[in-house]
Amino acid sequence: MIKKIDAVFTWVDGNDIDWMSRKSNFIDDKPEKLQNKKVNSKGRFFDNDELKYSLRSIYQFAPWINNIYIITDNQTPKWLNIDHPQINIVDHKEIFDSKNLPSYNSMAIEMNLHKINGLNNFFLSFNDDFFIGRMTSPEDFFQNGKPKLFSGKKRFTLEQLSERKSGNEYFHANNNARMLIYNKYDFFPNFNLRHGIKVLDKKTLNDLEKVFHHDFENTRASNFRTKKDVWSIALYSFYLVAQGLNEPYYLAPLRKNLLRYNFNFLRKGRDYTYLPLTTCSLKKIKSKFNAIKKYKPLMFCINDGPNVIDQKRILTKNFLHEYFPDKSIYEK
Repeated sequence: MIKKIDAVFTWVDGNDIDWMSRKSNFIDDKPEKLQNKKVNSKGRFFDNDELKYSLRSIYQFAPWINNIYIITDNQTPKWLNIDHPQINIVDHKEIFDSKNLPSYNSMAIEMNLHKINGLNNFFLSFNDDFFIGRMTSPEDFFQNGKPKLFSGKKRFTLEQLSERKSGNEYFHANNNARMLIYNKYDFFPNFNLRHGIKVLDKKTLNDLEKVFHHDFENTRASNFRTKKDVWSIALYSFYLVAQGLNEPYYLAPLRKNLLRYNFNFLRKGRDYTYLPLTTCSLKKIKSKFNAIKKYKPLMFCINDGPNVIDQKRILTKNFLHEYFPDKSIYEK
């Protein structure tokens, strides 16, 4: 039985004037570091207090979590009780080599999760827009002492993947990890991970860094996302499956095609939903919020993005406050 399981968050307040100024000055000084302006969109860094509600979801539904580590760039949420013994603020300077700073690249930041001082071997990795939706136990995230690798149901071949030539930086980082495993172990990982909470262990991440040291270092050196980055969390999952140490765990939503968007609707017994604010209409957002309240999934993600109108963010914050109304012990 795994006794201590931590949680790690990556968080940024993109509304912070000082932080925005530092980022702007860095781009002015080294414009070549920003290869695609889309990865610098405001929506990628916008803070809508999601972290507060994600921590409330842990407090309410995962009281077995041990320590909570929040990785930031010289920032601290004003509402956070930093004196609480479970809360640990981890500055980028503590986990990055100084030559690779500043970092505005989540792929680079995630390459350093296992370098957090004091972190237990097993931990849950959160973006601040990931939420736990119902009461849980460690068994919801581990099976036979192994992390559950939450995946979708779709499987594909190398040939099918090769037919898709284009994609954003996330797509390439995911597939760069896939091809590293294929080229090293002659094993093709034919699945994708869900965009939700990931279960990781430091030992395997340390082992991976030894095997793929060059790729770790190159991604860490990318101040902004690039198409050459490697997604370490995908690499971790693909490696475990390639080595016969684990297998994908299907986390099931109800899928339905509606108009030209692919929406995930919940039904009883389903455990996951992903809500992209950029492409969902206000009507669909309300519908999905109602479904979450009714069926209470294990986890859900409300993903912000470019060109999200204020009405959607207000609707989201109201929903989160309704779903997680009680102040947690992690707040002032």
